[in-house]
Amino acid sequence: MEEHEVVWPTGMSDQDPAARERPLVFNPQGFLVAILEDDDQAEQARATLADAGFADRDLRVYTSQQILDSWERFQAERSLAQRVAGAITDDPDTIEQYFGYARQGHSALWVHVPEDADAKRTVRALADHQVLHFRHYGHNRQDDIHIG
Repeated sequence: MEEHEVVWPTGMSDQDPAARERPLVFNPQGFLVAILEDDDQAEQARATLADAGFADRDLRVYTSQQILDSWERFQAERSLAQRVAGAITDDPDTIEQYFGYARQGHSALWVHVPEDADAKRTVRALADHQVLHFRHYGHNRQDDIHIG
């Protein structure tokens, strides 16, 4: 893996690791997730961050359908060990919230933010967008900001 390559903790596209190659425990660090009203809003927010100097490789939009399809594919492809670990460590409230947003047609913009300052810069840059919810997966904790 190249030094600047981002390993995304979610998504099941051809550029992502297969389900069986993922860690047993979902524990992202250095990411900020912004939930937006729909695909267009998420793409506009992505463009805002790109204009603000964020690298394309640090930005990913997931449509509501991509979120739901990826979850279904992940569930089908993960190993027995991942299923057991998930049964013990997965947070059902977080899962329901994230996939509940997707079932309502909302999209997610994931931003790779290696430092807390990058997360703060992201939130400031998106201040004029109608973000429903931010979740920051920091290095030692996770924080939520519910907007709508």
